[in-house]
Amino acid sequence: MAEKNPTLSLAEVARSSNISYPAVYRLFTNDFKRVDTETIEKLCDYFRCDLADLFELREVIDVSS
Repeated sequence: MAEKNPTLSLAEVARSSNISYPAVYRLFTNDFKRVDTETIEKLCDYFRCDLADLFELREVIDVSS
């Protein structure tokens, strides 16, 4: 797995992984409903990691009722 780099910018991740900046930003801010498998693959390749290193499955609790 890739080492953590606290100075890594979202723009650098987008540029180096050939993913649009808005897509990287939405993932970083957890503002997405779905993710393209190609995007996931590019991020895993860039960070040299597995899918589980990028995403965490959480239960969503509906508090509206």
